[in-house]
Amino acid sequence: MIITRNILNQKVPREMFPTRLDSATDLYTYTDKGLVLYNIKPTTWNVLYPFFQQNNKFTVNDFNVENKDITYQELIDIYNDIYTKKYEIENGFHEEKRKQVLVEEFNETFGVDGTIISEKLDSHYELKFSKSQNVYTLYYLESYVANEINDIDKLLKQQVYQQEFLNLEEYPIPKEINGVKLVDSLFILDDKEKLEILKSNKIGIIE
Repeated sequence: MIITRNILNQKVPREMFPTRLDSATDLYTYTDKGLVLYNIKPTTWNVLYPFFQQNNKFTVNDFNVENKDITYQELIDIYNDIYTKKYEIENGFHEEKRKQVLVEEFNETFGVDGTIISEKLDSHYELKFSKSQNVYTLYYLESYVANEINDIDKLLKQQVYQQEFLNLEEYPIPKEINGVKLVDSLFILDDKEKLEILKSNKIGIIE
């Protein structure tokens, strides 16, 4: 579930207390073919994502909620304290560093270069049950938009992951492509302001 402003002061149900903290940093690429999405683990997740950082992530596997009467806001505050201390201060992963390693991993994964992040698209928290870990996990998700890649043709023909294109001109925006669902965090595309950010950062002209 997405932790929205209207539930921040509500109590977290005890059965949903997270025992794990995680993060993900996404890079959105929008081209004439549409928003580029990837089915990174089709045999396990089978969900379409924008590209997301898989290395050098912030993760805590032994998190324990001591306050049994905690609100969502208090839970986020605890997350932020740990994130700031362990990830940003101790390991140096401030925002500019996170953007740098995101671009480096993107370039290395697809064999491209010249990738430039233009702006931040979104950030939010999600509390969800991790089937692979069999626990509830609290995630912090950041999304950035690229507006330049040297070889966009090479990206669109990559064979690393199954690739699909989401048409952002179709409304309402589909929730799946060819029978594969979009990841929950793509709810942000229901926000017309964020759609305009993506559309204003279209990469290249595809012949």
